[in-house]
Amino acid sequence: MRLIVYDVEVFCEDWLVVLKDMESGKYTVVHNDNEVLKQCITEDNIYVGFNSKHYDQFIIKAICCGFIPQEVKQVNDYLIGGGQGWEYPPLKDFFFRFNNVDIKDDMQMGLSLKAIEGHLGLSVEESTVPFDIDRALTEAELKETAKYCMHDVDTTERLVELRKDYLKNKIHIGKLAGLDDVKAMGMTNAKLTAALLKATKQPHDDERKYVYPDHLKREYIPQEIFDFFDKMYDPEISDKELFSDKQTFSIGECPGVVGYGGIHAAIPNYFFEETADRVIRNKDVASYYPHLMTLCGYTSRNIPSAQVFEDVLETRMRAKASGDKATANALKLVVNTTYGALLNKYNDLFDPLMGRSVCITGQLFLLELAEHLYADIPGLKIVQLNTDGIMVECDRADLGKLDEICDEWQQRTGFELEEDSVVKIAQKDVNNYIEVQPSGEVKEKGGYLVKGISNVGAWKINNSCCIVATALREYFVNGTPVEDTINCCDDIFQFQIIAKAGVKYREAYHLVDGEQVPVQKVNRVYATADERYGKLFKIKAENDSTAKIEMLPDRCIIDNDNHLTIADVDKTFYIEMAKKRVNDFLGIKPEKKKGGRKKMATTAKKTETVAMNVYQKLLTARAKFLEADVQKTGKNMHLSFKYFELDDIVPTATRIFGEVGLIPIVNFTSDIATMTIVNTDNPWEESIRFGAPFNQIAPIVSNTGKQATNEMQALGSSITYMRRYLYMIALDICESDSFDANVGKPVSAPTADTAPKAPATPQQRQEVKAELTAPADNATALQIKGLKSVLKKLKDADPTKEEMIAQIAVQTKGFTEISKSDCETLITKITTMLEGSNE
Repeated sequence: MRLIVYDVEVFCEDWLVVLKDMESGKYTVVHNDNEVLKQCITEDNIYVGFNSKHYDQFIIKAICCGFIPQEVKQVNDYLIGGGQGWEYPPLKDFFFRFNNVDIKDDMQMGLSLKAIEGHLGLSVEESTVPFDIDRALTEAELKETAKYCMHDVDTTERLVELRKDYLKNKIHIGKLAGLDDVKAMGMTNAKLTAALLKATKQPHDDERKYVYPDHLKREYIPQEIFDFFDKMYDPEISDKELFSDKQTFSIGECPGVVGYGGIHAAIPNYFFEETADRVIRNKDVASYYPHLMTLCGYTSRNIPSAQVFEDVLETRMRAKASGDKATANALKLVVNTTYGALLNKYNDLFDPLMGRSVCITGQLFLLELAEHLYADIPGLKIVQLNTDGIMVECDRADLGKLDEICDEWQQRTGFELEEDSVVKIAQKDVNNYIEVQPSGEVKEKGGYLVKGISNVGAWKINNSCCIVATALREYFVNGTPVEDTINCCDDIFQFQIIAKAGVKYREAYHLVDGEQVPVQKVNRVYATADERYGKLFKIKAENDSTAKIEMLPDRCIIDNDNHLTIADVDKTFYIEMAKKRVNDFLGIKPEKKKGGRKKMATTAKKTETVAMNVYQKLLTARAKFLEADVQKTGKNMHLSFKYFELDDIVPTATRIFGEVGLIPIVNFTSDIATMTIVNTDNPWEESIRFGAPFNQIAPIVSNTGKQATNEMQALGSSITYMRRYLYMIALDICESDSFDANVGKPVSAPTADTAPKAPATPQQRQEVKAELTAPADNATALQIKGLKSVLKKLKDADPTKEEMIAQIAVQTKGFTEISKSDCETLITKITTMLEGSNE
């Protein structure tokens, strides 16, 4: 069967599909032509996409079922909003066969196609055509979108090539399980494993009924470890609390933890080189978790018999011994995936008691061995303990005793220990170490050292700051100064940093000459000495809060199209990073700097403010804010005038505060809100504090007594409201004096703004007025009841108005301070809005 890689893009009135035949290299671009796309889809081809299982395949189905572009856009919005394609009602009645394979299966969570492009050294391209455009695309926009799609298709093809062994293994397992190639490739490792083992999902309610193994030498294990695991028998402890808990322990100099995720222990900041008298031995248990299942009876009870899994394990061992790599590699995937499936409630192998038993017993047997060795061999050190192995340092003369204890453990438990010698090791902690074996082979673990593509567990790739990892390796293995390694490297890709704003962030920007320049959410950056450039920032979609993108230099230069050369790179940043990480291994912590801050050299303006005190800086910030001409976007309920919203103030204020060297710190108590402006050049001694009374608004309550907003929403609205006023006080922002006092006062408005919606009828107005019996100064309880009623209806009709309703509650102090005329006007306006929404 031919492999076709594809990608889909959807807009308001357009959809575009790009397909590429991997054999011929030919592209096919289809735009808004359902019949042509249907002709491109055949049962003889396999169609490979990225995240296509959850998105693209359902767009393809909608198109092939005859949906017009606007209907395809509705499917798109449903999927983007978190809906499941197979549950989309208009698609349920259509049968459509599409041989889809998602190359994103079994990848590290959160890994995007753009990030992969960056790590692979490819150009990082994002379309400039907005996906929320509200019209048909122009020819130029269609051309750009097609180019963007083709680039993504090329990256997907590259991923297929990189993961071809993974796909071959799935096909091989599929054949063993009696599945065709398409079905096998379309399943995750876990689902394919369940199919091979013929698992049938069954209910289990005995997750906490663990039984300790009889042949465990309990006398070597501290009682507190058993006390910790015995908590599982206490029904008063919730599953969430129980299974997230951990217990610390220590064996000599080696601190560690046990829990429901495995055992981890290591001597921190440990260095060793073999001598004539002292050695290191590493003992790993061969296929530890699979053998825990077979030897201790922990296979899933959802398979026909334990023998099914034992046969798979035995077949793999025979294939490995005979040189049948295809079978051995395929079944390695199965035996390594089974444990995780035991604890996956969506998998047919799900059997949580067996999963917990594997994990707990595995820890106890290893801990027993470690404690036994430490107790019986004087001078022995436990260097590290991990999920399936133990590393020790001891006298060479004690190796016989070491083997004796390990042999007894193997005979009693049935497990097999595989031994390695280590002649040199540098260990930061259990997650970061580098060791050298007698052959000269170097073994590394951890984010500081491991770069490139990893197929261990979920597929992942990391090619950020590779030169720093290389410098660490050369330093610890060969004693080469880190600056020598870095300065001698002229491969610019070794210096790249892939900067990514996650899915929770709406957009990103780059500070250039002190200005915010919009950029892509994924970028390839390098450290630069050019003082025009600053850091990259990301803006959260939920609340527009701004944060720096982590782990970046103070001065970044973007190179998404690979046009820069090594001459553009500031190697000093990488040298300093490498030295800091060497110190992390050595246990040397950086000195805390008092008074002074590290300044980001993006503009000469900053150096002008260094000598200012906090009062001078605040005056400068106020002047800069005034010069920025920030526009008001908030409108009162009657569109009579505009006011500043928090979103209008914060982005500009944050930039200005950063330029002059101030930071605002907001705090709330039950009765007061404060903003403390701190001089970042002298944070311990210089600050100005502004305050205002803080009265939290109660949730809105409808006529029926039901809350229209919950307490957290009311609190959030109150905090947002007060933050706005604190910024206005600190920056001396002038607002209309009549804003709060006359929140509903009618004024003449342009007729063009009100034309689309029908006004309330005179009869409706009179019905409201008839109930108003309160004095002229404040609305009556009956009026307020009517106001709450229409607000409740508005919220039910249009949930997006919830924030507006909460603001009304804030402005009227929980509906306790509003005039009769204002209340009447609000009721009329909201009634008109409701009538408009029902047309």
